[in-house]
Amino acid sequence: MSKKFLYFLLTGLMMVSLMVASCGKEETETEKPGEGETTVYADRLEPKYGGIHNRVRTSDWNTWDYAAKSDMFCASMVCEELLGGDWKKGPAGTQENDWTLGYGGFIDELTGRLAESWEMPDEDTFIYHIRQGIHWWDKAPANGRELTADDIVWNLDRHFSSPLSYNYNAYATLGKAPISTRAIDRYTVEVKVKPEHQGIMANVIGDHTWFLCPDAVEANGGEPLTEWNQLIGTGPYIVNDYAVSSYIDYKRNENYWQFDPLHPENRLPYADGLHEVIIPDASTQTAAFRTGQVDMAASIHMTLSDWETVDELKTNIPELLHKEHPSSSFFTVWPRLDNPDLPFSDIRIRYAMNLAINQQELVDDYYGGHAVLMAWPYIDSPIFASIYTPLEEQPQIVQDLYGYDVERARDLMEEAGYPDGFKFTVDCPDADFLSKIKEYLKDINIDMEINALEFTVYMSMWMGGTYEEAFWGSDYLVKPQNMMCMAAGGIYNYSRVNDPQIQTAYDIVTANTAKDETKVIQALKDIGPYQLELAVPLLLPSATQHVLWWPWFQNFYGAAGGGGNANNDEYLQYFWIDTDMKDKMGFSD
Repeated sequence: MSKKFLYFLLTGLMMVSLMVASCGKEETETEKPGEGETTVYADRLEPKYGGIHNRVRTSDWNTWDYAAKSDMFCASMVCEELLGGDWKKGPAGTQENDWTLGYGGFIDELTGRLAESWEMPDEDTFIYHIRQGIHWWDKAPANGRELTADDIVWNLDRHFSSPLSYNYNAYATLGKAPISTRAIDRYTVEVKVKPEHQGIMANVIGDHTWFLCPDAVEANGGEPLTEWNQLIGTGPYIVNDYAVSSYIDYKRNENYWQFDPLHPENRLPYADGLHEVIIPDASTQTAAFRTGQVDMAASIHMTLSDWETVDELKTNIPELLHKEHPSSSFFTVWPRLDNPDLPFSDIRIRYAMNLAINQQELVDDYYGGHAVLMAWPYIDSPIFASIYTPLEEQPQIVQDLYGYDVERARDLMEEAGYPDGFKFTVDCPDADFLSKIKEYLKDINIDMEINALEFTVYMSMWMGGTYEEAFWGSDYLVKPQNMMCMAAGGIYNYSRVNDPQIQTAYDIVTANTAKDETKVIQALKDIGPYQLELAVPLLLPSATQHVLWWPWFQNFYGAAGGGGNANNDEYLQYFWIDTDMKDKMGFSD
């Protein structure tokens, strides 16, 4: 029987079996139409060991060491952090957090990982109690030795001193790095920080600092690691093989320390390994998913960006599971406000530009309804409910900014002294979407020239701050406490905003993060409408993100964004593969 024929034969069968399995913990028997055969599927809620998780990567890893390049996201798969997302609060547990958008920057949402517990005894000190019995991978030169406090100190010092490390560039260069780190004993680490930065450092040190084995770096002469087989971590999967531009294989860490918090008798991970196939082309990625070669397709992990593809997959493969959620990033045009020779420092110009854009039309027509109208500065999601104010409850001026009023926009242009409009350039990596915005702005005589750059040039321009008039950039919304695009001084402050009211709110948030979350929440709640009233960026809608997965990929729930900070791979130790179901659907590995 061909795989294609079997797939269509089982489509109806799978839908029935999944619905029954979701209601109880009994095996489900369903007769195949016309064949009289009985197919038995095990309960999808019962943990299962074995199988390989297949998924797509869009490109090779840029680096194997956080000291070699700032975007060491491979670390989130193979190395670990002191703190992390709490699976007990996730979609398989209490459902306080659906694990699509991280932890909201609220440290109480996290749980101990490499650190069993932690405390802040005073305003400039952290104490981390390192979990005993965690071992580095069993490969030379570490050979499975135990993780100690000295390893934690070594990594912390390296993170905040290596010139190419993200934490060095994002925090040390701004004077926010730890003052000192030391191992009090084999399992206790003390970190001293400046009191005014203790809150943000609680989040960064706890859940944005990965730890790799010092022995591996020492064996490389102290230089950053450059090869996959040099890396040694503590994570649930070990890099086992790598073919450039083809695939990356990982095998199960048989000595992994963690047990399933919802099934505490089960040592993690459940799968025998991971297989990442490297596919840059979007259509080829979709084909791999459509034919069951990969288990899941997510906007975060692959180029699943257009809603038409998602709708087509759901229609033609009805047994697929799907989750749609707001995006973690807000992309838009950020005009520079620090140059008095540019018109953007006049708030009337910024209001006019926003009023000239039909945001609702973009939501309905360009995105097919799969977009969020008011997508900034906070996300409309349960994890952010305490700080989010719906559009209908915003000040009237904010509601008007989403109302599309070209005549009022033209009046504002004239009031500001630009009745005939003006011309400006926005630097960006792609012109497609911005061409729509260009057409809207033409209606008020603004000529937006789109300067589409090669990506490395674009990134260099951003890092160097050399764009002159406007920049296409993103605000990373999952940590609103950072106020990345509005607080003065950071590289994400594309518009060079320097507003006293913003800074006051930022100072309150920074001083109280991880200490008094009530004050943090109130400050963020209060400053949100004011940020919108400033109308610094173009207030564009944001496309939603999608997660699709096959029914044999279980205990996943679309949790592709993780429950912690910037870690889209936190789900990896908790899922399991129903190999029996996969075999009977005709998609054996």
